[in-house]
Amino acid sequence: MMKRPFQKLTYLYLLIGLGMTLFLVHCGLTALTVTVPTQAKANEIATFYMHSGAEPQIEEPNTYTTQLLAGIMVPKSWNARKNAVLTYTSSKGNGTLRMIPDAETEPVSGLSWHEAAKKMFGIGPNLIDDFEWIIYRSTQSFTFVNNEHQTADLSFDVKVECRVGPENMLASLGFYVGSSIENLRPEDTDYKKYTFSNPLEIIEGEGDLIDFVNPQLGTVQPVKSLDNDIVTLTFDAGVTNTDLDDMDEIYLSAKAFDETGQLLDEITTRDDKTKLTDVGGKKFILDLWPRGYFNIQKESRIAKLEYFYTDATGTKKVGYGNTDEPFTYTFRCE
Repeated sequence: MMKRPFQKLTYLYLLIGLGMTLFLVHCGLTALTVTVPTQAKANEIATFYMHSGAEPQIEEPNTYTTQLLAGIMVPKSWNARKNAVLTYTSSKGNGTLRMIPDAETEPVSGLSWHEAAKKMFGIGPNLIDDFEWIIYRSTQSFTFVNNEHQTADLSFDVKVECRVGPENMLASLGFYVGSSIENLRPEDTDYKKYTFSNPLEIIEGEGDLIDFVNPQLGTVQPVKSLDNDIVTLTFDAGVTNTDLDDMDEIYLSAKAFDETGQLLDEITTRDDKTKLTDVGGKKFILDLWPRGYFNIQKESRIAKLEYFYTDATGTKKVGYGNTDEPFTYTFRCE
């Protein structure tokens, strides 16, 4: 029986500022680190570094050949499939990592590598799903000899350059490393390592802050839409105590504005149209088609919503962050 080499193939350094380094050491992986900044500026190129290595402990036939896999989970708005460039340096040579084609199937799951990674790893601590996993593979293969790490440096340094997206946001990023010939076997722990970063904030961008990681009293999904798309508004009464605690009926009070900030329509009635549905767990939702919900002219376009949640009398209301300020939602396309 052959022992596979223990991989120590890494996660990412996101070097855009000071960040936090996580050290994960177990089951053949040593000194794995991921460093994530607290902030990055919208639309600017961020440079990420992976540091990794290998400790081959192999019985017959005494060698093991594989390619390095590295994966990142980032917001879709970053367009990382087109923007990200991955290169690496190592004692066994320098080269490039290429994105695995969508048409290539991950053998265990039968899905593409990217879909398989998302199914297996999820979105971590993020509460809203607008992320994609992207898996890359080195163009060069690496052959390891038993106990080679005792006399040679088997570390890898991977550089990732990617332009972050245009939106203001707070999100946790995901990272994965592995061995190409092991695939994404659910039971594997030696060749499949992943983690999620502390929150990274994108600043000086466009639109409202999209907070993926903190529980929100009010959220809208999808995070990007036009006024002709159906959106789902959610009020989560379990986040904190509010004036609407223990209310069985929650209503929407909303205003629609155009691009110039002019008020197009305001709906403050409390009826079946504005009543949210109790879906359990102290959560209430309302699906609406903005152009049909508000009374606006055909030539007008809704650019922004401002809204509150109220009780059945309309005398108690809750706004953003449990304040008197309204929740806001800005319509925008991809």
